[in-house]
Amino acid sequence: MTVRDAEGCFACGPRNPIGLRLRFAAEGNGVRAEFTPGPQYQGYEGVVHGGIIAAALDDAMANLFHMRGRETMTARLEVRYRREAPIGRRLVVTAFLVRERGGVFAAEAHLTLADGTPLAYARGMFVRAS
Repeated sequence: MTVRDAEGCFACGPRNPIGLRLRFAAEGNGVRAEFTPGPQYQGYEGVVHGGIIAAALDDAMANLFHMRGRETMTARLEVRYRREAPIGRRLVVTAFLVRERGGVFAAEAHLTLADGTPLAYARGMFVRAS
């Protein structure tokens, strides 16, 4: 199976004019991206909308597999929000594989400020796309 083009992806696609344009790089056994969300991504004044945070965490986990040439789909996503994510501050999203069994994968992702302050955490289950 060939991995489909993700150029228009909301979270990581470079051709999506309203997207986050996350650029993932391998880091150890995981992936990492940094971004600075603008006011177009806010919920409450000065705070990144929770759905945007969930999208970044989900995409980080999906990119674990995409970067390895595996196309997966999110089967389950659980997000824990710890602190408000501020608009206009550099954020870091990382993800790593927890378990792989057959065509089912478990992963974790973390969103922090650039100084390491934790903002959100996610667990996800992914399945091979058909």
